[in-house]
Amino acid sequence: MAVVKLPHKARPNKRFSVPGPVMPVNAKKRLRTIILQKQNFRLQHPETFDNFFWFVAERHRIHCLRIAGRNPPWTEDEILAEYAFTNVFRVFDRVTQYILCNVVGKGDEGLDDAVFRVLLFRTFNRIETWELLEAELGTLTWREFDVDKYEEILVEAADQGPLYGSVYIIPAPDLGWGRNYANHLRLIKLMMDQGLPGKLQKFEYLRDAHGYLCLYPGVGNFTGFQYLLDLNMLPYYNWDEHLWAALGPGSKSGIQKMFGPSVRGQEDAALEFLHDSLPSHFARLGIVADNIPRLCDGRPPGLSMVDLEHSLCEYDKYCRARFPLAKGGARTHLRNKFNPNPNKPTAELPAKWTSVQKALTLSKPPAVKLKNGEPYYEVSHIVAEKERCNATARRYLVRWMGWGPEDDVWMSENDLVDAPSLLRNWNKLKEGIEKGVAELRAKVPKPLTNLARRRRDSSSRAI
Repeated sequence: MAVVKLPHKARPNKRFSVPGPVMPVNAKKRLRTIILQKQNFRLQHPETFDNFFWFVAERHRIHCLRIAGRNPPWTEDEILAEYAFTNVFRVFDRVTQYILCNVVGKGDEGLDDAVFRVLLFRTFNRIETWELLEAELGTLTWREFDVDKYEEILVEAADQGPLYGSVYIIPAPDLGWGRNYANHLRLIKLMMDQGLPGKLQKFEYLRDAHGYLCLYPGVGNFTGFQYLLDLNMLPYYNWDEHLWAALGPGSKSGIQKMFGPSVRGQEDAALEFLHDSLPSHFARLGIVADNIPRLCDGRPPGLSMVDLEHSLCEYDKYCRARFPLAKGGARTHLRNKFNPNPNKPTAELPAKWTSVQKALTLSKPPAVKLKNGEPYYEVSHIVAEKERCNATARRYLVRWMGWGPEDDVWMSENDLVDAPSLLRNWNKLKEGIEKGVAELRAKVPKPLTNLARRRRDSSSRAI
């Protein structure tokens, strides 16, 4: 699989020449009011808002210094120097680099095998678990995937230490098997048996793929997002990460600390605002071009929606020490100290990421008709659903024909009464998954009755 290394002296922007210190933001240039969802929105923490742009610039500068082989200290900021923060660009984080080099970059390059390896690794999200399975089974392939063999290895390993990474919790699906790893292995098999790799290729947008993937049991908003971002490093998928990102609890908390508590419920709009206005904030605050984070020389400076979401989660942590009075999530302290690996970090990229992605062309047709003065648009399909919203009935995220994800709208079932085919098609997708889940649950061994247990025990003694 094609993987390229970023040059240490990329041209013409000298991507890894060492940038100078990021100057503190000018308090005289602070914003007090912005336009959010076509309305004036007063920023309750202007200093916290502006400091985010300094944070991403300085954090990325630290990464560039480490890549260039410079010795510490890499920053004068005491918080960044003392505590661990992930990189501005998710792909440069240690575990993602491992996935790119050792999971995506090695093994059978076919679609099914590549997707299987990514799903398997990210499910456990622990390098040691991956390497254990490789040591016991050799090259891990979908063709030779045997749930019982994998489970046998993990049963023994579970007594020796953790199987899952500790960065975030990965909930197990309720498939009826006793251990989390037993359920997770069967979920991977279900996805692969149902042709998930090929089905994901049919989705043009990351948002659509996410809505479908989250129909599987145990795949929540955050877990589904992480799966897809890893899969997007494969040559088989090319979802534009500038159009949408799934906000997790940490990034929502970061937004609330930037904008103030009144932004609750508008976090997605706030993320879009940050993405669309990012260059103007760097310019307003005097952050020079060389200090603006850039993925690689073939890309313009700035962050995608995905990398903004990633950085907001880290900024939430930074604010606990820098702006302790800013309100957001429940956590109030930093825990993980920064203990840099003595080895120089890697900065690999998928080959397809070294150039600007061509945007999809949208027709954005006008309303097809007016009814009682209200415009009616042609609907395309349902993108996602959520079970409940403020104790109301299930709601569906609807895409309009010829329009993109930024114009999707949440609607109730009653709103879709004039488009029954949308619900039929969506429910057909769900029913296929639910049927596979039911078949898996039917295979769960039933507990032995007392009589059967006594017969088993007496048989064992006789042997």
